[in-house]
Amino acid sequence: MRIRVLHRILQFYVVLVPMGVSAQLSQESAGRVPVAVVAMASRTSVVPRLDGVLDDAVWETAQVFSDFVQQDPDEGAAVTERTEFRVIYTDEALYIGVRAYDSEPERIAALLTRRDEQSPSDEVRIMIDSYHDRRTGFVFSVNAAGVRRDSYLFDDTNEDDRWDAVWDARTVIDSEGWSAELVIPFNQLRFSQKDVQTFGFNVTRRINRNNELQHWRLIPKSASGMVSLFGDLAGISNIAPPRRLEILPYTVAQMNTRQAVVGNPFRSGRDQVAAAGADIKVGIGSALTLSATVNPDFGQVEADPAQVNLSAFETFFAERRPFFTEGLDIFQFRISDGDGDGSQEELFYTRRIGRRPQGRANTRNGVAERVDRTTILAAAKLSGKTADGWTVGLTGALTDEEGANVIGADGERFRDVVEPRTGYVVGRLARDFRGGLTQVGLFGTAVERAVPDRLSFLHNRAWTGGLDWSHRFADNTYSINGRIVGSHVRGSAEAITRTQQSPARYFQRPDNDYTELRTDRTSLSGFGASVNGGRTAGNWRWRLGLDTRSPGFEVNDIGFQRNADRSLQWLWINRRWLEPGKIFRRFNININQWSVWNYGWDRNNTGGNVNVNYTLLNYWNGWLGVNRQFGGTSSTRLRGGPNIKIPGQINGWMGLATDSRRVLRGSASGWGYREDQSGGRGGGVNAQVAWRPTSNVDLSLSPRIDWNRSEWQFLNAPDIGGNTEYLFGRLQQTTTAVTLRSSITVSTDLSLQLYAEPFISAGEYVGYRQVAALNASEFSERLPIVPSSAVIPGEETVSFDLDADGVFETDIRRPDFTFLSLRSNIVLRWEYKLGSTIFLVWQHGRQRALDEGGFNFGPSVNSLFATPAENVFLFKVNYWLNP
Repeated sequence: MRIRVLHRILQFYVVLVPMGVSAQLSQESAGRVPVAVVAMASRTSVVPRLDGVLDDAVWETAQVFSDFVQQDPDEGAAVTERTEFRVIYTDEALYIGVRAYDSEPERIAALLTRRDEQSPSDEVRIMIDSYHDRRTGFVFSVNAAGVRRDSYLFDDTNEDDRWDAVWDARTVIDSEGWSAELVIPFNQLRFSQKDVQTFGFNVTRRINRNNELQHWRLIPKSASGMVSLFGDLAGISNIAPPRRLEILPYTVAQMNTRQAVVGNPFRSGRDQVAAAGADIKVGIGSALTLSATVNPDFGQVEADPAQVNLSAFETFFAERRPFFTEGLDIFQFRISDGDGDGSQEELFYTRRIGRRPQGRANTRNGVAERVDRTTILAAAKLSGKTADGWTVGLTGALTDEEGANVIGADGERFRDVVEPRTGYVVGRLARDFRGGLTQVGLFGTAVERAVPDRLSFLHNRAWTGGLDWSHRFADNTYSINGRIVGSHVRGSAEAITRTQQSPARYFQRPDNDYTELRTDRTSLSGFGASVNGGRTAGNWRWRLGLDTRSPGFEVNDIGFQRNADRSLQWLWINRRWLEPGKIFRRFNININQWSVWNYGWDRNNTGGNVNVNYTLLNYWNGWLGVNRQFGGTSSTRLRGGPNIKIPGQINGWMGLATDSRRVLRGSASGWGYREDQSGGRGGGVNAQVAWRPTSNVDLSLSPRIDWNRSEWQFLNAPDIGGNTEYLFGRLQQTTTAVTLRSSITVSTDLSLQLYAEPFISAGEYVGYRQVAALNASEFSERLPIVPSSAVIPGEETVSFDLDADGVFETDIRRPDFTFLSLRSNIVLRWEYKLGSTIFLVWQHGRQRALDEGGFNFGPSVNSLFATPAENVFLFKVNYWLNP
């Protein structure tokens, strides 16, 4: 009954969303939903032998389909090499046989890589929209060497290659070309209970040597959709959605070694750990899947890259843990569409689950145990899509209370709680209308913590909720999207005061006359909203959007958010040329414009940029752009102080990459910026050289170096004589890193990977500035340089005489720094049985921070390799069960 009532409400809402925009608009559209192209599957009781050779008698009974056309390089043209496919099925699985004829079989590219790695190879892709909702689909790819890849399509155009399924394929190269056999168990697909099934379906083939991409059902390059343009696969009948039960138990043995610390029993130099756990998947009805993990281990996951963050805002790190990456599309809910394609601000940031503890142990002048992460006791998610267009997602996780053992100076032992036991819940419910061209959905998150007194700075409760919609019309050429979100956090007065004073909002700003810092609050609420619309198909595209977030908006307990208290207007215009010309094979240019205000109507930022990217006729790729930001005011630069006038800035970037199909390939790029008035500047150069000496070995080296010459890096805001003074440093920072990667693939099931990144960043402060006049027209008047006579640099502190009376009123810790890091791992992965894997892992790390700032490459490298190392040796085995 509740679902039915909600359905009625959403149907009513859909009528309001288009706001009178009629779907009868007749516009040019390359993304028009096509007349169906149908392939027929043949039922069989005989299972073909999976060997890549299509010589089983059962293949002779299947209908052959071969009407492929080019998408690239010449869209709509006849293919240069013939391709055929057949589809048969049993009660348990779908079988696809592909015959890729080739007049030059010796030139077929068949690179051997680890599973899920894309390579410049001849390849076929099978795309299946088993829900037949014209929005989602599963992709199964195999190259001529038999390397399998899989991915998940969502929102008609987006692809998530982190999705993994248990399926198999075999390939053979012969004198007529190559062939592939794929078996896709029905229990790896999702479909509803019907006597007769119709799946959305497409097959593509890539011929590497001439970059030819063939489509069975052509998807124009200028189209705004993908899944909605698939053909159909019919003829599948009397297939019951299988009872889906997958169990993946694991066991792991791990040894950690590090330098022992005399007198610290928590750093004895060696630790051994053995653990066990399991991942479980259970089908709930025909449409939903329950995934659960108990005591998960992610020891084989690559470490995050090193970074130096001098801002007031948190660094974002991408999710790498398989349980949380799979099916993440259902749980994605962006806060805004106006922060660019790479916006990372979302209501659900999975890295919050199992995070590094937020509290610290009190050493009591003794020693404390180091706790790097919070234990995930269990996590589960329910997800899927029903036959009538309901998308359902529900995720829950429970993390344990983490404590750090302490031995005080007198030898007494303590245990300090550093992270409370926490429950997380995330829910998603959405409904498709008009064949998936319109969707309306709800989203919600909840965090509940059992907060002890010593962690009273944390919220004990945090809730968010959102409503979003997307509406495509005029033959899928235009769209309008929007969302409304709300947040509510509760906790002690200390916790809510901390939230009000956080970098996202700074309620304590002395010139803030539209919000109030209240230290007696025990809750805080806020909202956000955005709407945007425009043309999404064709060679001319554009979008216009508005976005706002109230000062009290806060989602960082389970989401990722950098700022609140802002309103944003933005415009994006794009022109693209997708057909080859005399110089370019493809050319794309877009223009962006934006303006930002806070809720006090202070203009924070106005700017625009021009971006160009292109492909030359020889398949080299290039990009360049220029960005201009005009002066405004900053509510955050003084980190809780008043607004200050900020100068404008211009920055640019450019790069060029060679043809990725070559044995030896590379790229180079650079960037730079210069700030108006202050003279602050910076830039960097990045390069990559990659070499593929054999078909199963790939090596790459990626050095980079960046310079930053900031004239006003925030340092401190001391209180002197009842007045707050704001101190900035003139920073000269140099950062360099080299990323090395190597992949050696023995077979499609056995691979060895190496990753290493030495990292050096040094920052030296060559002078200091003091805020004098917040809104002076000249930068030198706003932030004059503190005379050298008023500064006494020491080995540990720097002292200041800011009023020139001969008395040094304040000092700060010496801000110069050098950060050294080396992170590396070697992973041997063997899929010894379909779905079952053995990992052998060696993780190696060195890290050191110094209170000196001059960049000296040679001595820094020597110091890095003289730093004691930490090593992790791990053996992990799991076993896939499908009872």
